[in-house]
Amino acid sequence: MKTWILIIQLLIIDSALSGQPDVTFLRFSHEIESGVAEGTMRSSHAATMYSLIGDYHSANTYSDIPVSWGVDSIGVNTYKTEGALAHIINEAKKHQIVVISENHLKPQHRIFANQVITELSQHGFKHLGLETLTNISNSNSLYDSTIVSRGYPLDSPITGTYTMEPKMGEIVRNALTLDYHLFAYERSEKIKGKDRDEIQADNIIKYLNNNPGSKYIVICGFHHAIESGLVKRGKHNWMAKYLKDKTGIDPLTIYQDNFTEKFINNEHRSLSEMSIDQPSIFIDSNGEIAKLSNHVDIEVIHPKTTYIDGRPNWLYENDNFTSVKIKMGGDMLRYPVIVSAFPKGEIDSVPVDRIELKHKFDNKVLVLNKGDYRITIFDGNTTLEYEEKVK
Repeated sequence: MKTWILIIQLLIIDSALSGQPDVTFLRFSHEIESGVAEGTMRSSHAATMYSLIGDYHSANTYSDIPVSWGVDSIGVNTYKTEGALAHIINEAKKHQIVVISENHLKPQHRIFANQVITELSQHGFKHLGLETLTNISNSNSLYDSTIVSRGYPLDSPITGTYTMEPKMGEIVRNALTLDYHLFAYERSEKIKGKDRDEIQADNIIKYLNNNPGSKYIVICGFHHAIESGLVKRGKHNWMAKYLKDKTGIDPLTIYQDNFTEKFINNEHRSLSEMSIDQPSIFIDSNGEIAKLSNHVDIEVIHPKTTYIDGRPNWLYENDNFTSVKIKMGGDMLRYPVIVSAFPKGEIDSVPVDRIELKHKFDNKVLVLNKGDYRITIFDGNTTLEYEEKVK
């Protein structure tokens, strides 16, 4: 992980000096595989690089975490399941802070989080903290100082790390459209005597103190959403616990990974028995959201992935999303290629979809919402472009 952080820091410095986003950050799958084989790329870094080129399955076969805090041993057969979104919105309205945890390699978590922030924008929530945003010296200040006026994230560590993945980029793009105030809170510098999670919490509290009486959403990775006294490495608490104790505010904590499919570790046995077609939650006999542990308030269940035209079915978020075949054309290009779709008019932005085609028989498609797009095809040397209108 230290190597990954160093790479990001160097890219930020190089980009800042040049005044342009780094356009060589992506890696083809054969480059990723070579890096792992040669020992120059850790599996967690490889997983992230796969996620940036839309290879969901490969990303999650390189890195994943087990079902946590004994949830795999809890019987859930007595509960029924219902769609998660409406229940979470009703519960969130009672809270000042909502913490949503994601697995950084599972874009379906980001799609759901994006639905949550969209709905909560109608209920007084106007501040969104993202762990991924690049900040300056443990502050809430965004390194990307022009993101609000621009209206979209750069495809560069200047904006953030995971923001370069299309569905996280969509969270940023949507949040700006909804007039959310974005703030950063990740630890950018070590502080003696404090763990990363406590520094994260302190950075969030700085922002709360500068915006008192508001409502906030915080999106974090993995276990940072734990609000119980569960400790990591036998010593430190997690971010949500520090936030709760230091502010006296009880956040609504939402965890998405215990009941999502897994490719390395054993997934929760109930997933194969469920018949759900949308993110769901467990409901108890009183019609309330089932509380499975004291570590987080809500566990979201995600349906297992199926594939349409070579792409995960959850990319088709609603009836406005459709498969778009790629127009290769031109003998200039050589496989593999990376294909990206950008909203027309944006410059150096995070694409709304991006995939790698490994050979001429690779028939994967782009999955796009209605709108006008600029499509780029990059073979490592040459880039071809064309425009696409999705009706």
